[in-house]
Amino acid sequence: MFLSLKNWIKSSPATKWFVGLLIVLSVGYCLLEWSNGRSQMADFRVYYDAANSLIYGEQVYGKSFGVSSGFYKYSPFAALVFVPLAVLPYGIASVIFYTLIVFAILWFTYALTTRLGAWRQITVGKNIGLILFFSLLFMADHLERELHLGNVNLFLLIVSLYLYEAIIKNKTGLAGILFALLLLFKPHFIILAPYFFWRKEFRILLSSFGTVLIGLIIPAAFFGWQQNLLLHTQWIAAIRDHNIELADSSNTIYGIVNHSLLGGTASMLTVIILLALVAILFLVLMLYNRKNYGQSGHDFIEFFVLIALIPNLAHTDTEHFMWTWPLIFYSIARLVESPEKYKIAIGLMVLAFVPYCVNSPDIVGRDLQHLFDEGLLGVANLIIIGISVFLWFYPTEMAVK
Repeated sequence: MFLSLKNWIKSSPATKWFVGLLIVLSVGYCLLEWSNGRSQMADFRVYYDAANSLIYGEQVYGKSFGVSSGFYKYSPFAALVFVPLAVLPYGIASVIFYTLIVFAILWFTYALTTRLGAWRQITVGKNIGLILFFSLLFMADHLERELHLGNVNLFLLIVSLYLYEAIIKNKTGLAGILFALLLLFKPHFIILAPYFFWRKEFRILLSSFGTVLIGLIIPAAFFGWQQNLLLHTQWIAAIRDHNIELADSSNTIYGIVNHSLLGGTASMLTVIILLALVAILFLVLMLYNRKNYGQSGHDFIEFFVLIALIPNLAHTDTEHFMWTWPLIFYSIARLVESPEKYKIAIGLMVLAFVPYCVNSPDIVGRDLQHLFDEGLLGVANLIIIGISVFLWFYPTEMAVK
C-alpha cells in the first residue's frame, strides 16, 4: 500500500503539490490551534478518557469528558480500540491521532483518485489537478472539523470503502467483519443491512452478525460478564439519550419537511411515510441500475448513496455529512470531464457548496452558520446525492447526445 501511495505522489506535479499543501496546512493548522488555545480535540478527548475509565473500572457512560457535551456514546468494544493510545500521556496520544487523521485524508484522496477509473471509467489522470482542488475545497470545512475535534468519521468512511471493495471482490467473510466493525462504532450503518438482503448477500449478514456477537462478548474477557452486561445496558441508554424526535432533527428529511412545509406539526406517521418514500426511490434506483448494468457489480452509486443518506435519515451530528465525500469526488470528476455539458449540475453543486462547506462561524458568523447547520446542510447533502445519481446514469457520452 505504501509503495503504491508513494508512486501515486510521484506520478504528477498536481499530486506532489497536493501532498505538500496538505502537510503545510495540517502542521500550520495544528500550530494555530495550539497558539489560540483551541487544540483540545474534544471528541478524541472523550475516546481517550472513556478508554482510561474502562481500564481503571471507572464510570464510562453518562459522564461528561472534557466538555459539557462530551459523553461517550460508542460500544465498550470501541473503547477498547483506544486503549493503546489511552496508556500514553494525552499530549502524545493526541498528536499521534491528529497525524493519523492527516494520513487518512491523504490515503482516502489517493484511494478515490486511483479507484474511480476502475469503478466508472473516469479519466482522472489529465484532470487530476482540478479534481483534487475542487474536491478538497468542497470538503474543507468537514476535514477541518475532523482535525479540530479528532473524530473517527473519516476512519469509518475508510472502513466502508474497504467494505465496498470486499463486496465487489466477493470476499463475503471479510465484508461481514468490516460491516460489524462499523456497527460496533456507529449503529447508523444498519442502513446497509436491507441493501445486503436485497442483494442476497446472506453470508455477509451472517458473518457480520457473528462478528458483532464477538465484539459484544470480548469486553467480558477483561471485566467479567456482569460488568459487561452493565456496560452494554449503559451504552444503549447513552444512544437513547443522545437521540431526539426524528421530526425535530433539522437536517434529516423529516426535520426539513416538518420545519419548512408542515410548520412543526409532523408526527411519527410523517416520519414513516417519508422513510417509505426514500425506500421506494432507492428501490427504483437499484432496479434502474440493474436494468442498465445487470449483475456486473456496478453498485458504487447504490452503496455510497446509502452511506451519504445516513445523516439525512438518522439524527446525527453535522460532522457525519462528510460521508458524502465519495459522491462529491465522483461528481466533480464527471463535471470536470465536460463542464459545458453540465452547466445546470455545476450551478446546483455551487449552490450546495455554500451550506455544505462555507458553514464555519469563522467565515459566515454564528447566526448564519446556525442557519446552515439547522436544515440547509441537509438540503445541500440531498442535492449532492441527486447530482451524483444523475451523473451516474447520464455520463458525458450520453449528455453529448
